[in-house]
Amino acid sequence: MKSRSLLAFIFFYIVVASNTLQANEKRPATAVITAPVEFVATQDTIEAIGTSEAHRSVILFPAVADRVTKVNFQSATIVSKGDILFQLDDRKEQAQAKQAQIQLDNAKRDLLRLQSSIKNGATTQSALDDAQTKVALAEVALTQAQNDIADHKVVAPFSGVVGLTDIEAGDWVTNQTRLTTLDDRSTLYIDFYAPEQAIDLIKESTHVRVSPWYDSQSQLDAEIAHVDSRIDIASRTIRIKAAIDNSRDKFIPGMSFKVALMNIGKRYPAIQEAALMWGPTGPYIWIAEQGIAKRVDVQVIQRQKNHVLVDGDITEQQMLVVEGVQRLREGQSVNPQMAKVN
Repeated sequence: MKSRSLLAFIFFYIVVASNTLQANEKRPATAVITAPVEFVATQDTIEAIGTSEAHRSVILFPAVADRVTKVNFQSATIVSKGDILFQLDDRKEQAQAKQAQIQLDNAKRDLLRLQSSIKNGATTQSALDDAQTKVALAEVALTQAQNDIADHKVVAPFSGVVGLTDIEAGDWVTNQTRLTTLDDRSTLYIDFYAPEQAIDLIKESTHVRVSPWYDSQSQLDAEIAHVDSRIDIASRTIRIKAAIDNSRDKFIPGMSFKVALMNIGKRYPAIQEAALMWGPTGPYIWIAEQGIAKRVDVQVIQRQKNHVLVDGDITEQQMLVVEGVQRLREGQSVNPQMAKVN
């Protein structure tokens, strides 16, 4: 009886195994979408907000107190170095300069007469010395009068763009009166504060990416021009200035900019989010090799826009399964189809 039962069990097992084998042999390969593995570098990014400053910028004040007789510019226009922007009333100084010139000419004539007379013994050396002193003093007086005339002109110390002014001809001004501003904005500095870990990024690269606050899609390349010598202990930040070319005068001082300090690191496989699976032991992906699905355990390194950087036993141009991963198991036959490129 026991022998018959044993034979029946063996027969049943053989039939079930045979049916299972036939079913596996007939099971078609699973259709999956694949794409070649690409390697992408890691990116360490620190973002900050900065304010634009002119390459050179001054507030103009008069050197003396007097009445304005002429304003020689319009606001927001370009002026050249040495241009007279404001003219103050210098009639008295002009008269003093003419008087000093007359006195100098007279002193020089007296000196010439004495120099001729001393050769004939008609004068003394002390008289000649006095004449030479008078000439020197007259030259000093003339120089002072000319400086007084110059002080009544407010000139541009460098080429740039002048700002608004509330001063008009006829206004009385003193050396405390703010006349206008002058900016050389052919180059702008983006002044910003970055956390102290940005020091390593600055050592790796002297360039940053900046974009106007109102247009974040407009990316500009800026070069780090100045870095403070110490960390601010209160905020744990460091002050940095990055220079951008503004020869087209597109930006003006005082504008807000977004700043991104970026460092390019090691290259890793870039995996689409949909291709990354998670199991009890951690993340993994599927690779299609010669029509067979192969599971590869990975470690997530960095998440970037549209993909994830991972580390694992992966080589470039291996075929990554990007769709159909939920139906796969190790060693399963697959029918890979290339993903469409947008």
